[in-house]
Formats: sequence, C-alpha cells, structure tokens
Amino acid sequence: MDGGTAQVGEQDVTLATADGRTLAATRFTPARVGRPPVLIAPATAVRRGYYARFARFLAGLGHPVLTLDYRGVGGSLQGPVRRYRARMQDWGRQDLDAALRHVAEWQPGQAPLVVAHSVGGQVLPLAESAHTVAGLYLVASQSGAPRHWKGLDKAKLAAFWYGLVPVLTRLHGHLPGYAMGSEPLPLGIAREWARWGRHPDYILGHLPELRDRFKALSFPIRQVSFSDDFYCPEPAAAELLSWYGGTAKTHRHLRPADIGAKAIGHFGYFRDRFAAALWQDAADWLAAPR
Repeated sequence: MDGGTAQVGEQDVTLATADGRTLAATRFTPARVGRPPVLIAPATAVRRGYYARFARFLAGLGHPVLTLDYRGVGGSLQGPVRRYRARMQDWGRQDLDAALRHVAEWQPGQAPLVVAHSVGGQVLPLAESAHTVAGLYLVASQSGAPRHWKGLDKAKLAAFWYGLVPVLTRLHGHLPGYAMGSEPLPLGIAREWARWGRHPDYILGHLPELRDRFKALSFPIRQVSFSDDFYCPEPAAAELLSWYGGTAKTHRHLRPADIGAKAIGHFGYFRDRFAAALWQDAADWLAAPR
C-alpha cells in the first residue's frame, strides 16, 4: 500500500495569508504527477505532521499534496500561545484560502481536491477560493449542534463548552493541550469555538452567512464517520453534509468491526495501519470524485 512513497519529495514552505500572517506548510510532490493536487485541511489543534503518512500515500499515487498548520497551531504559532491573537473562523477565511491559492500557483491548471478532517469541513466554505475545489473528502467532519449528542455524551460535551473551556482559558490565558490531548489553543480561537458549541445551530448561529456559502458549493462530496467517535456522532456528520449544496454526496458510517478493528475514533483514520481498510477508499474516490 505504499503507492511509491519512496519517490515522494517533501518540502517545507511558508504560506502568506491576506491578513499578513505566515503559516507553516509542507508540499509532498510525486516523482510523476498523474492526479489532481490535494489540500489536507486539519482538525482542531492538530499539527500537519499527523497527516504526513497519509499525504505520502496520496503523493505516491500521483497526487501533489499540501498540508498546513492553522494559525496559532504548531509551526504557525509565532510567540507565546497566551499572547497570540486569532479567531477560529480565520482558519477558513484566511488560512485555507491561502492554502488553496498556494496550490493553484504550485500546480496551475488543475482544480484542487480537499481532504478535510473535523473542523476543516466546517470552515472550508469561509475561504473565498473554496469555489475552485473539484471534490471534497470529509473525515469525521460534523455539525457541533448539541442536539446530536445524547445522554452522558451530551453532559460531557456541555461540561467542555460551559466549564472546561471558560475555566481553563481564564486560568491560563489559552486552552492547554491537555484539555483535548492535542496542541494548545490561543484564547480567541478557544473561546470562539466554545461560543459555537453552546449555540443550538453551532457555527451557523454565529456566522449566518455561512448557510449560503455552504449551499453555493456543489462539488462532489464523500463523508466517512465512525460509530466509536465521541466527537462526531452519525447525525452530526450527516447534518454537516446536508449543509453543502449539490447532489453528488455520499456518507459511509462505519463500525470498527466492519474493517476488523477494535477502535477508530476521531483520529484513527490517519494512522497508517488503516491504509488498506480506509485509505484506499479515499484514493479510489479522489481519482474520480463522484
């Protein structure tokens, strides 16, 4: 399943956003380009290195691939996290837009594909360049509307939005990484995220123009979600998919047992042990979005 990854070139690059920020990114270039370029839009507080093996896999099949760190995360964090000023919506408006423009300059003449993990699929429509995308592969990407969580899970989520985020950001001036098991989040990003999470309509309740932005995007979409993913219940994944326009949309909801696994969760998809069971579906779909 390596798809010729030994022939993949890797280059760290810097992206410039329209509002003057700089972002860390990495290009994965196949020895011979034979497929459209792919942008990987990461999940909240996840460094781009987490997606490197998946990026190499796609590049080994002929896709040029770009990964990035959102502002305030990983290599795109300049200075102390508690002093960094940013909003979560800027990940779409500025960062993904800059990444799409970079892909267009790097691989001119080819409409890009996007693989979006979690929040990546929520904020993509905020990018002015989103209309250039030819296809979107969503991984555990969801509406965060509270109604999609039930019982104890709903109580846990409420404790995060109403308790953990406000308390920890007040104490530390940012959201520490241990709160999520990932990278720390700057204050403005964490608090905006929590405001979305407390609203019945999640992000649409705070950025109402997004409804029209979603509906204006009619490219083919494939969504995959998992039954053991606390962060992305099946109805939440289905609702996000419904926000997008167009009719070429499919949703594959899997139990770990369906692929002979004990667990997948919110982050398991990008682990290389799932290359045969999960990545091949993405490779096949990205070869001909439909």
